[in-house]
Amino acid sequence: MFLYNRHRVTEILDTVPVIQNLMSVGVDENFVCPYDKLIIGAGVLPQQPFIDLVRPASFPADDDDSFYQNKLIVDLFSVQWSPMNPLAPATSIMLNPWKHRLTPDVVLALVDLVLGNHYDAFIMKSDDKVDCIQSLTSEELSKRLYVAYQKKPPQDYQRLGQTFLYGKRGWQQVKNYDKAEEQGLADTTWTRIERTRRQKDKHTMKTLLQFLFDDRADAMKHMIVVDTDKFSGKDKIMRRIKKYGTFQEAFMSLDADEKRKLKAHEAFKKPIIDLGSTFRADLDKWMSGSPRLYFTFRNYPVLKASWSGNDNLSFKVVQLDPINLQYTGFPLEPYVGKGKYKLRQSYLTDE
Repeated sequence: MFLYNRHRVTEILDTVPVIQNLMSVGVDENFVCPYDKLIIGAGVLPQQPFIDLVRPASFPADDDDSFYQNKLIVDLFSVQWSPMNPLAPATSIMLNPWKHRLTPDVVLALVDLVLGNHYDAFIMKSDDKVDCIQSLTSEELSKRLYVAYQKKPPQDYQRLGQTFLYGKRGWQQVKNYDKAEEQGLADTTWTRIERTRRQKDKHTMKTLLQFLFDDRADAMKHMIVVDTDKFSGKDKIMRRIKKYGTFQEAFMSLDADEKRKLKAHEAFKKPIIDLGSTFRADLDKWMSGSPRLYFTFRNYPVLKASWSGNDNLSFKVVQLDPINLQYTGFPLEPYVGKGKYKLRQSYLTDE
């Protein structure tokens, strides 16, 4: 297999206009993004200009942990291509929009840089997140967070009281952890709730554009930060919480009738944090950072409802201007997909 010298690849990519423009943008202290990590797949290999661009930094190596014949990792993103498993995507791209302050436009531009266009890129995995700042510590939140589809109590990772895992690593695992500790911030309370969503069925995977335009009504579904302060000391659930340590495990110890009554309680109906609403508010702010995409994002449900999807047209007349990263030096055309961003029929249907 071939690996790539990280330092050398970084030097090469720093000469690319898209990367230069991205690096020249100042840090936005008010930047909001609801995604901690995105893994994007494609059924095609990286475009030849991209392979030729990074080829000088490649070297043969043995890597028993890799499932791809080529692996490129730099600070901004990572790319793997030519899988050992013929059923795997031909290319896999990992981005962290929150960490690197990537707007939706820039996400598309980076995918264009690698693949040549983003039309057939699809989402394999997303880490949805909500941040709780200056409110609950990760340990305090673990005593209140309820994840309905997980049937086991949260695991205190390494018993440090900083990271709590709900379910096994894989499909829809939830974790809450001390983000301030991870970022090296003292005297700050910053807890992150993160839910991993993996798409294993290629027939139901959303394209990258479908994913960006989706209002994510399903985000943080069946997850509640229960306001346990609304329970009285006489309530059975409080005795169970004291016994087991977390609301999740205490709730699991109740019978079906007790669970049903508890879900009608104000502590459930008016949680400390409305995770779904908070996520969608962050999503709206993130998408608004790319005005042309934001217009379609806000009108996407109307576009879907107005299109039956029964015709044989490949494209409708709904178009967006090309991504404009406001770079005034060399032209972007060799590195960003050309033409307008047409919405194909498959973007507006679930087929």
